[in-house]
Amino acid sequence: MKGAAGKPTTGGDGPPSSPSSRLRADDWVRAALDVMVEEGIAGVKIQRLCDRLGVTKGSFYWHFADLDTFLSEVARQWAEDGARLPATLDEAPDPEADLLHAMRLFADPRNRNLARAMRHWAQDDERARVAIRKADEELFGQLKQAIAARGFDDAEADVRAKILYYSGIGYADVGTLGRRDSAEHQLRRTWEIITEPHPVQGSPATG
Repeated sequence: MKGAAGKPTTGGDGPPSSPSSRLRADDWVRAALDVMVEEGIAGVKIQRLCDRLGVTKGSFYWHFADLDTFLSEVARQWAEDGARLPATLDEAPDPEADLLHAMRLFADPRNRNLARAMRHWAQDDERARVAIRKADEELFGQLKQAIAARGFDDAEADVRAKILYYSGIGYADVGTLGRRDSAEHQLRRTWEIITEPHPVQGSPATG
């Protein structure tokens, strides 16, 4: 069997486990993301992951040449998963419901902690910066499309999507301030404000 470098490998801890008992590469990436939620990127070490998964290093090296190769895969997979909303919002049968669900994903404590860990990692690592940029651009584009579907022109949808997206990033870092309304209430009220049309120029705004 070949490792990530394309060569047979034992990982330095004897032969890797048999194919029937071997973890998949995705299992290692998920374990790394779980560690990042709890400890940040500093906690992602080969032995730390082996202890968590109950395997030897040989299992790790079955899939990855080294930690650096593995971290590249962690960044790549996070970018793909982080940019994936439940559906393409502008093509969904109920864009509003799907967007509210996407906002719930933003507010989920695990997702918030993982996004914060990724942005912290991106301060010092180009792979993480690329992953963050890819996810940001994809998610922003989907939010903009969903808002445009409410009848706003491109410029208006752009600025409203930015307000919504930037507020989501801020919420991940700061958490809840002010009133302690339910998360569902806050999400729905945010959506109402973002999609409320401007009053017609020259007419009084309604309260």
